[in-house]
Amino acid sequence: MAERHSARIHIHVSETRKEIADCHARTGRYPVEHLQHLGVLNESTVLAHASWVKKREIRMMAEAGSTAVHCPSSNMKLACGGTLSLPPYLDAGVDVRLGTDGAASSGSGLNVLAEARLASLVQRHDHWDATMMTANQAFAMATKGSQDWVTWNLDDIRMQPRGRSDNRHVANLVFNGADCLDVWVQGRNLRQDGVTMAIDERAAGQALNHAVQSYYEGVE
Repeated sequence: MAERHSARIHIHVSETRKEIADCHARTGRYPVEHLQHLGVLNESTVLAHASWVKKREIRMMAEAGSTAVHCPSSNMKLACGGTLSLPPYLDAGVDVRLGTDGAASSGSGLNVLAEARLASLVQRHDHWDATMMTANQAFAMATKGSQDWVTWNLDDIRMQPRGRSDNRHVANLVFNGADCLDVWVQGRNLRQDGVTMAIDERAAGQALNHAVQSYYEGVE
């Protein structure tokens, strides 16, 4: 169906060691190997987590042109025991993005900038290398293929152009944890001064409460 409609295949894979063991016990293959065997590993495949993988699986992903999504806060919240190790992915040429996982699993509150900050810290910690995953790299992974431009609040002293470092502004953006106030998509203002413009938040909240109450009516 994905091929017929030129759609992507999004799948959570190699997230836990139990998943690896179960897949290998049932199929004789590791998860990414099994996806390749099924014929669903290609340039349209997006693999969330991909934490517990063999190097040959990473090579398979690179050869297929698949995308891996690093979700460090979710891996920590769910105590998965490990996160995606960036160096072998970059060495193999795999396209790696950042993700938050679902609302119930995310440890960052679906905050992509918070995820970028954590991803950088995790990679440095895990590999004993304070130069790994710079702010520029983290920002690129968080926004690749989606951002056109970013503006800074120059009334905030942290964002003012002081000093000679070219990386300072991006580092402040990634590591300071402030909220994103404005979002524009295809010329449309979806968020302004911290207020969502695309939907009526109050009405959406009321509709959600009504739906939940209706769902649980009669449930003891």
